[in-house]
Amino acid sequence: MTPDTLFDRTTSVRGARSENLSMEPTPTLATTHSRRRRLAIGAAIIAPLAFAACGSSGSSDPEPAPKNDAPAPSAAPDSVDIKLIAYRPAKVSVTAGTTVTWNQMDAGFHTVTSGTVSSGAANVTTQPDDKFGSGEIAKGEKFSQAFADPGTYPYFCEIHPATMTGEITVT
Repeated sequence: MTPDTLFDRTTSVRGARSENLSMEPTPTLATTHSRRRRLAIGAAIIAPLAFAACGSSGSSDPEPAPKNDAPAPSAAPDSVDIKLIAYRPAKVSVTAGTTVTWNQMDAGFHTVTSGTVSSGAANVTTQPDDKFGSGEIAKGEKFSQAFADPGTYPYFCEIHPATMTGEITVT
């Protein structure tokens, strides 16, 4: 036998020839189940990591969270939770002199930046107005802002402007 034909196995079944030139063994039921199990374990490990990266400053935004346009009653009307890539509640009404605190509960980073967001057919444009800004805040951190003057103060997340907007109304 020559080296070129060392792994060439030829069999004859009723006069037909078939060649197996592969050095790979034919998968058995046990190896198929083993591969499936490894794929399932890998998917179970990778999926949470992919969701954790959701809060990073990547370029693609996830599905928009449902908008909450009405002020929602809460135990702490001067508090906003940042949760599931949304401000909850999105709209808050307070009296002049109140300090509002944002609690960052998501993995990754978010911001609280005063200003507005406009959406076009293919893009989102932010217009910060520099009245207040948190910078990047990580999970477990808080940002507080005092509102002395009556008015409406829109804000957004610089990392997720298409899905994260809110508004403080001061009376």
